[in-house]
Amino acid sequence: MNEFNAIRFCCWSVAFLLTANIGISQVWEPGLGTSGLNMQALFSADGWDYSGGETGTYRSNDAGSTFTDANVGNSSIGPTRGFTSDDTYMYQCTSNGVFRSADYGANWTSVDNGLPQLLSHGMARTADRIWVVTPTGVFHSTDHGDNWNSGGLDGLDVRCITTIGDDVYVGTQGEGLFRSVDNGVNWEAINNGSTSTTFRAIESHGDILFAGGQIGTGVFRSTDFGASWTLLSNGLPGGSFRGFAAHDNWIVAGSFGNGVYVSVDQGDSWVALNEALGDLTIFDVTFNDTHLLAATNSQGTWRLGLAALPQTSSLNDHQPLRSLLYPNPADRWVYVATEWAGRTVAVFSADGRLNETLSFDGATNRRINTSHWPPGCYTLQAEGQLASQLIIQHD
Repeated sequence: MNEFNAIRFCCWSVAFLLTANIGISQVWEPGLGTSGLNMQALFSADGWDYSGGETGTYRSNDAGSTFTDANVGNSSIGPTRGFTSDDTYMYQCTSNGVFRSADYGANWTSVDNGLPQLLSHGMARTADRIWVVTPTGVFHSTDHGDNWNSGGLDGLDVRCITTIGDDVYVGTQGEGLFRSVDNGVNWEAINNGSTSTTFRAIESHGDILFAGGQIGTGVFRSTDFGASWTLLSNGLPGGSFRGFAAHDNWIVAGSFGNGVYVSVDQGDSWVALNEALGDLTIFDVTFNDTHLLAATNSQGTWRLGLAALPQTSSLNDHQPLRSLLYPNPADRWVYVATEWAGRTVAVFSADGRLNETLSFDGATNRRINTSHWPPGCYTLQAEGQLASQLIIQHD
């Protein structure tokens, strides 16, 4: 395949994938330092990203581009299952107990006093305490993990936890979902509308809850603080979901075998975000300031720039914006005749990066100088919609 045909094939491939996903450019890139690793938990705080899995914890201070080992003091390295933080410490829970760090994960100290066993599944924070969920119930600490006290659900295998204010929501293995509004003194089963008894992930997005059910079900949503649940579809596959993340208008779900999905309308509709993602079995997802991160089963941690995620109009407006680009492939100048009058057009390179922003004001045609664009395939989008693809090939 010669250079031109290779570029054209790349562009056509990207165009097909973008069209299939309503014009959303999606290009993931791996986080260096985690290649080939099992990752099960993610967390972002104070400019650091934390990724944990079978070989312990890794951290990044460059938005997830590179990770380094962060297991000093975690002497019994085992799968890292969850993270949280407060104003003083970072915390991680593992198969070998709970650890905290006062220096952003550079060093860890074991804090297990009061925990009847070391295996744990997830963590969360409310205003005055840290929470951890385990195969024998829920535990909380009001002194930064120095001492742990029972938070109820004794004897239940609790797999996931989230909060809305000081109210705590958990999912269990085999017993469904529960809520406590009094710091774990009492728990109420909240399974009306749910068809799953096992939940591995739960997340709050404002006052809305999302929970990932067992294989054969999918993602459930509650808009009434868990009083009732609805199984979601409309672009979202069935199956098991292990991680959620919420940021601005986005709610993201990570599936076990089908990759990553995003919604901008509180779960009413979803689109896949899987282009170039090296492993579709997802354990967790999270946001930092510039990227969405995904923890995969066998290929480490990956990141996707937030500019590649859809905006509100992208999922709902299915009418394509037509344009004519000539010549295409191009070298220096491209003539554009289009319906983009009055719109701003974003130009993305094949790796999903924003290359340039073009303003068409009131015009319906113009010339674009592309002499400074590197050779390759470019995608032009207007208001989040796929508009056209352009190949640049310099002599």
